[in-house]
Amino acid sequence: MKMTLFTALAAGLLVAGCVGPTPPTVTDHDNSRALAEAARISRLPQTQINHWPTGTATYNGQIGADLRGDLQGSVLGDMSMVVNFDSGRVGGSIGNLNLIAPSGRPDQALGGNLAISGFEDRGNILAGASGKITGVHSGGSGFASDVNLTLQGGVRDDLRRGDAVFGAVTGQGAGDVNLGFDGVFFGKR
Repeated sequence: MKMTLFTALAAGLLVAGCVGPTPPTVTDHDNSRALAEAARISRLPQTQINHWPTGTATYNGQIGADLRGDLQGSVLGDMSMVVNFDSGRVGGSIGNLNLIAPSGRPDQALGGNLAISGFEDRGNILAGASGKITGVHSGGSGFASDVNLTLQGGVRDDLRRGDAVFGAVTGQGAGDVNLGFDGVFFGKR
């Protein structure tokens, strides 16, 4: 049987139309390490009044949250939070989000980033993080969800005064998948 150019092109387009998840960008070890670091930072003392940093500080860390709703498991992502202690403004981003299966194994990298915007007052942080995330269902169909999170926490003392942040992450996503988020954020400068 002779394959025509048209048949070969049609088969190629059919294969190209199949969607597969993006491989995870984190490992089991990364997930375990993030859980241990979050627990460690959660036990640090809050920075005392008038001892927090001045100027602008960038805290690099992660968010981790259990999911409920249309997806099961959890998410783990990288966070960069910029706190201006003089103006009281908070900014930054959350990216490199990964879906973690209920078994604890990384499942897939999710597309999209969340923008952080909010306020700092006397070492207390209240911010939102919003954006669109995308991924692939196990059956191969893509999904998107508009995510809105609340980050509420504070500045902590690790090796120096005010060199860490820790707090709660809650929120939801709506779209092709509807999600609830319940977890933590943490970072160090």
